Amino acid sequence: MRKVELWGLLWIFLVSEVGAAVEPAEERYELLEGQTLTVSCPFNIMKYARSQKAWQRLPDGKEPLTLVITEGSSGNPSEVREGKYTLKDDPAEAMLHVQMTDLRVTDSGLYRCVIYYPSKEPIPLLHPVRLVVTKDSSGLPTLSITPTTSLTKAPILITTKHLPRDRTVTQAFPKSTAGVSSPDPGVTFPNVTTVTRVSISSIVVPVVCGLFIKTLVFTVLFAVTRRSFG
Repeated sequence: MRKVELWGLLWIFLVSEVGAAVEPAEERYELLEGQTLTVSCPFNIMKYARSQKAWQRLPDGKEPLTLVITEGSSGNPSEVREGKYTLKDDPAEAMLHVQMTDLRVTDSGLYRCVIYYPSKEPIPLLHPVRLVVTKDSSGLPTLSITPTTSLTKAPILITTKHLPRDRTVTQAFPKSTAGVSSPDPGVTFPNVTTVTRVSISSIVVPVVCGLFIKTLVFTVLFAVTRRSFG
């Protein structure tokens, strides 16, 4: 009885391992919108160097959808582009390079590289590729900042030019209709009272003469008075 149970367990284990071996593993790629998916699929150069290759999408519950197919190669590198899909067949490296550009969320799904036969089932070259495309939610809108320059007003310096003083005695008269020219050339001051300049000597001379006459009169009077009392 124990032998039967043991054989049953071994059989279940063997069946589960075979099922896992038949079901290929997935290679997962997580990318953002706008990025590019790049996959390299190796193949047997002895068997498939001249065969057509293809990139297929595997919708759930539907037939595989062939997106792009290479031409029958003569053993030289070739490249085929269909929209966002590009296949580069390089027999020298025994490698099929796949590119999907400008990814969108709708591109998320299961894909695979295959050896393509129009009349029979394709042969997978690599385990399926699970593509997951998401939006970039971490990006923040860029603020456009325009620098502004504030102009600093320079201080205005006001200088006053003092006119040189003349050492002459002046007399101002109330009535005037003429203009007086400033010491600076080209500048005139309208409606300024006419100024008559008088020399100092014209005042000093009469004063001195007056003092001399008074002294002379005082001397004469002093002499007469002295004689009268003498």
